[in-house]
Amino acid sequence: MTPTPHLLATRSLSARYGDFQALFSVDFRIAAGEVVALIGANGAGKSTFLRALMGLLPVGRDMVLFEDQPVGGNPPHHMVQLGVAMVPEGRRLFAGMSVEDNLKVAIDHARKTGDKTWTLERIYRLFPILQEKRNAQVEKLSGGQQQMVAIGRALLAQPRLLLCDEISLGLAPKVIREIYEVLPEIARTGTSIVLVEQDVMLAQRASNRLYCMLEGHITLESTSSEVTRADIAQAYFGAGHEVA
Repeated sequence: MTPTPHLLATRSLSARYGDFQALFSVDFRIAAGEVVALIGANGAGKSTFLRALMGLLPVGRDMVLFEDQPVGGNPPHHMVQLGVAMVPEGRRLFAGMSVEDNLKVAIDHARKTGDKTWTLERIYRLFPILQEKRNAQVEKLSGGQQQMVAIGRALLAQPRLLLCDEISLGLAPKVIREIYEVLPEIARTGTSIVLVEQDVMLAQRASNRLYCMLEGHITLESTSSEVTRADIAQAYFGAGHEVA
């Protein structure tokens, strides 16, 4: 059987904040159209990993491969042009601007490609409430609606790989369900998704495969449908703990 080619992979990826080492020899892979979850407790290194992929932290060039080409340490705008977009924790929308203007920012800086998979109209079909609120300033939206804007903005960059950092954080369960229901539709376009989550069960249900991180180390790699609660407990917290 021919192995599935990787869209992105890391090879012994390590990263520091000054003298503090946050990631230790992380090996990771994701194929086209795959949803891969990265779980772990707060402070495990998950967001640092995404920042390293996005070029927001200095890393060795050969530590990050995109379609087998070394891209580690490339600046964020170069990663966007390759087809990598990020939905950051905290959303980071442009206050004082409307929903539609926040979305159009991404169109102006989108990956240069003839195939426009994502259009403003398609984002409005994905999240109908955004069309209704398109002229509202983003700071007047609910947290869930702001998260939809952040996801829509990232998609309008025409990504091949979407990095999602804690997109359920602080949201009501109903809103989390609404947001997670669109992930399969995004993946069906061929867009790969790296899903950083603290909610273990949510991440497991939404992903094809998952990794667990603890103190900057990968402690588990598994197919999401086959991993056991005991496996997750040991990887997430260390030995002697159970997942609630």
